[in-house]
Amino acid sequence: MSTEATITEAPTLTAQQVADQIVTALEGGSNYWLEQFKPIKGKELAAESPWYACPNVWAGDYEIEILADEDSKTYSFTPEKLKAGLEWLAKNHPDRITEIVEETGDAETADVFLQACVLGDIVYG
Repeated sequence: MSTEATITEAPTLTAQQVADQIVTALEGGSNYWLEQFKPIKGKELAAESPWYACPNVWAGDYEIEILADEDSKTYSFTPEKLKAGLEWLAKNHPDRITEIVEETGDAETADVFLQACVLGDIVYG
């Protein structure tokens, strides 16, 4: 009998869990490939600084423009991309979903989370 959990569906994360992953990714996990994380819509919902640490942003309708360092391509991060990224992680890296939900992850987990949500895969690292 395997002790590994199998996750087949993406969980619904709280806005605080999303904020925690974003903060960890921006302040350490993804800074080797992420050139720009620019709010297009949603920053106005922030009630604290930095804006991306505020769960209000991630509970609302947001759009973030992201520029990857190596390919100079612009990507977007939206609620739809979050859902798709979590679904991809659930199918391909269920251990990362467990780390996010149980809050046991680290900068690498946050980086994988952001890449899955923005790029639909783990492209860097």
